[in-house]
Amino acid sequence: MQGTEENAARQLEAESLRSQIAVGWITNLLVLTVMLAFMITTSLLTEVDTGFRSLRYDPGRAGMRMLTYIVALYALMPVYVALVGGLRSRAWRWLGVAAAAFGFVFLVLHHLAHWRAGQRPDFNSHVLDLTLHLVGIWVLVNSIRWAKRAAIRA
Repeated sequence: MQGTEENAARQLEAESLRSQIAVGWITNLLVLTVMLAFMITTSLLTEVDTGFRSLRYDPGRAGMRMLTYIVALYALMPVYVALVGGLRSRAWRWLGVAAAAFGFVFLVLHHLAHWRAGQRPDFNSHVLDLTLHLVGIWVLVNSIRWAKRAAIRA
């Protein structure tokens, strides 16, 4: 009986990790969406007469193409986590870790580039970026924990 209880507890813990990872990806997608909405709103309120210059620079056309892939990645990762959750091979889970690491590093470097260019002049301009980074760390840490786990046999 004790083996069955231990197995059930491990399954519950694995499900909790998968849920936390999925919620993290969705949270980052939401924050990215809000950031874009804030950028558009700010541009509408302050740059109508300059032809929305800041939006032409960031995200710009190239950035919008990149955002398409980032949004797709963030939207599909919860589905990926659910699909590979029952597979015995850890390789699939480590691919999820690689995606989490890529998303985290990419967004940190993007934020630092804006900061270095003087486009983040005060704390208020960093809040949503810092939120992305904290949630990204949460997703990465939980993804690593999940990838290290042995497959649970029913």
